[in-house]
Amino acid sequence: MLTKKEVEKIAGLARLELAEKEKEKFAEDLSSVIGYVQKLSEVNVEKVEPMAGGTNLKSVVRKDDETKCISDPEMRKQILSAAPDREGDYFKVPSILE
Repeated sequence: MLTKKEVEKIAGLARLELAEKEKEKFAEDLSSVIGYVQKLSEVNVEKVEPMAGGTNLKSVVRKDDETKCISDPEMRKQILSAAPDREGDYFKVPSILE
C-alpha cells in the first residue's frame, strides 16, 4: 500500500491539493491500481501480436476551411470575443510557472 508521503509526492507532481481524508482514499485507490497493473504483468503474452490501436475506428475530423482563418479580421474578432479574459488582441491566461 502506498504511504501518505508517496501520495503527497504524486499529488505535488500533479499539482493537486488534497485534504487529509483524500490522501488516505487515494493511497488505497492508487495501491489498488498498481496491484492491478502488477497482476497484468503476470499474463503470458508471448504469442500475442502487438497492435497499434484498440479499434478499427477512423478519426472523424472536419476538413479545414481556408476561407475562415485567423488572419480574417472578423473571424479574429469573433474568436477574441469568446475569451474569458484578454489583453488587447491576446488571450490572457494564468501563469503556470512560479
